[in-house]
Amino acid sequence: MTKSDFLTELQRALNGRLGSAEAAPHVAYYQEYIEIEVRDGRAEEEVIGELGSPRLIAKNIADLADQKKQGNSYGEKALECGTQILKLGIKAGRRCAEFGLNAVDKAKIWFKKL
Repeated sequence: MTKSDFLTELQRALNGRLGSAEAAPHVAYYQEYIEIEVRDGRAEEEVIGELGSPRLIAKNIADLADQKKQGNSYGEKALECGTQILKLGIKAGRRCAEFGLNAVDKAKIWFKKL
């Protein structure tokens, strides 16, 4: 597959999911990447083969764009989960502290009776 074939297939696949305006920066990125690698002495076919399927790349880009639009990026999900875990940890810590203080109070009362 040539650079032109790769970029055309990528452009078509992205246009179908994102639209041309949103697809353009991604296509430009891959075009520049291929050109830089070729300038550095690598064969065009090798670079394109290493990148893999333009359709799969387009699918991954479009899926990530969909997640960002829905506000469900991995970072946001991780932050949300981390916040929930922290809240649960705080609740558990408070309950443990309350239990410990209650046990100390009961022990004091018990020892006074001795």
